Amino acid sequence: MNTEKRNSLFVVAYFAMGLFGGWLLGSMAPVKGLHPTNIKAEYYLELRKDGSVIVENTYGNSYVCPTLENLPDVLLKDNL
Repeated sequence: MNTEKRNSLFVVAYFAMGLFGGWLLGSMAPVKGLHPTNIKAEYYLELRKDGSVIVENTYGNSYVCPTLENLPDVLLKDNL
């Protein structure tokens, strides 16, 4: 009976240490106000309610995909 209590105490203690450690690391990480740097967008996507996608590249060319599954074909066509 004594070993069961000790093992239970170890499980609870490790779980509590993990929660506290995660909370501590999460509070130290500056999440608010961070924006990715050195990322250059090539395409802008607009998803429409009817399932179609409008793709516009940075040069101003626009393409309309009838479905989301056709998007890789349009991007490949634009890169050629």
